[in-house]
Amino acid sequence: MSSDKKWNVLFIKDEKSMFDSETKAFEQYFIKTDKSLGREASLKLFDDHAYDIVICDLSVGPEEIAFMKQLKDKKADQCIFVLVDEKDTDKVYGFADMGIHAFILTPEQFDQALEAISQFDPYEEQ
Repeated sequence: MSSDKKWNVLFIKDEKSMFDSETKAFEQYFIKTDKSLGREASLKLFDDHAYDIVICDLSVGPEEIAFMKQLKDKKADQCIFVLVDEKDTDKVYGFADMGIHAFILTPEQFDQALEAISQFDPYEEQ
């Protein structure tokens, strides 16, 4: 699973996020990171550009699960990671069924999660 390649990433931010979307880890681990807030802006970027990996920092609820399904319906092979705060661990189970990877973490683990995601090869069969 380890890769020496760097990936182009779309980072979908949640307005209530506790993760630091301005961390230097994005520059360190990825070639290019587009950041978006809100579904409309995220869908426009997602439709208009090719990304190796999409990272979603979303509060997990019915609307967010539907949004992730919408992304997968548009691009079934898209590699997607969802970052979930520890308090929402019971809500991540539906993502695996859609082929979406989930990280359960605290805000302090955010940079480590980005490092782990950067080592993932989105084009290798999992």
